[in-house]
Amino acid sequence: MAELVKTKGYPLEEHFVTTSDGYVLGTYRIPHGREGASPGPTPRRPVLLQHGLLDSSATWVLNDPDQSLALILADAGWDVWLGNSRGNAYSRNHTGLGPDTAAFWDFSFDDMAAADLPALTAHVQGVTGCATLAYVGHSQGTTVALAALSTQGALRAALRPVVLLAPAVSLRHIQSIPMLTLARLQADQFFAMLGVFEFMPSREATAALFEELCQATPTACVSVLTAVCGFSDRNVNASRLSHYVTYAPSGTSTRNVAHWAQAVRAAQAAPRGTLALTMYDWGGSCVSPLGRPQTCNRRVYGREQPPTYDLARLEGVPLAVVWGGEDKLADPLDVRRLLYVLPQASLKLAVGVPTFEHLDFVWGNMGDTAKDRVYPLVLRMLLEWAE
Repeated sequence: MAELVKTKGYPLEEHFVTTSDGYVLGTYRIPHGREGASPGPTPRRPVLLQHGLLDSSATWVLNDPDQSLALILADAGWDVWLGNSRGNAYSRNHTGLGPDTAAFWDFSFDDMAAADLPALTAHVQGVTGCATLAYVGHSQGTTVALAALSTQGALRAALRPVVLLAPAVSLRHIQSIPMLTLARLQADQFFAMLGVFEFMPSREATAALFEELCQATPTACVSVLTAVCGFSDRNVNASRLSHYVTYAPSGTSTRNVAHWAQAVRAAQAAPRGTLALTMYDWGGSCVSPLGRPQTCNRRVYGREQPPTYDLARLEGVPLAVVWGGEDKLADPLDVRRLLYVLPQASLKLAVGVPTFEHLDFVWGNMGDTAKDRVYPLVLRMLLEWAE
């Protein structure tokens, strides 16, 4: 992270946040902007930025200072905090488990909502002395926030406002070929059969492979990104892809990916017009084919089906939703369903950017740039609703 932030003239602090279940999250703070930047709000109010699936805190600072949201916010006078979800390149430590053990990877975004976000929030509160902080999430970062806010009243009081960029919640109309394939394969059973627990880890060899691919054959690199999440060089400079893929993918657990595959299946099986964000489905059988006890929904939840996160409980939390008209992961039809489900009194801003795809919100640096179409909306929301 230092090579992405300090080299551009910004201060950077590294923090380590331990969750209630022992994961140590690498967390970064940009306490202020460059010398001569806007003084902004006084005192500096904290804002937490949370990345998406297979991404990391680096995603917010990969572009030039005037095109990277974290640096724009720092220059505008905000105390910027960058979170990292358990299991990615910056959060591979635990108080009692190593990343070479299966137990370390036994998590999904349920655990990020239940333990990661509360720990990050409490840490920012403790360091800054501020009772509230603003929150900006992208993709899975929006899902984690909505799940956490629906279950924890303390977070509803602490995170104000909450900005959701490319919210991946309802996945009925998802067009990601890999995710649709994993959904059809019953990803949880598929990964268990293979004995694989870590998904697309961030390794030097992996990063070098992606970087070489994108440098040597940019069209192949674009094809991979297009299949995964939709991509074109309309808003993202394809010549910089080798730089981006040095930091992404950043790894997660196979169970987390399986949870996303479950979400796709559940959304496609649900009645039209409904939205149900559910916890991880452990299955109905509490006995394995070999007759041994195994984890099941009844053992974990005390019921046959996994609970659903009640998004109506976000009443009173100032929310902003910004989505892309060309997004293949957070499809506009699915976002509209989310807008219908969220408490209308809480929804302070809802804007679609017709030309935007999923990665344009963090990497967009040409055409309809994020700095012109999205980041002014983020700043406006923060200035109007931060407490």
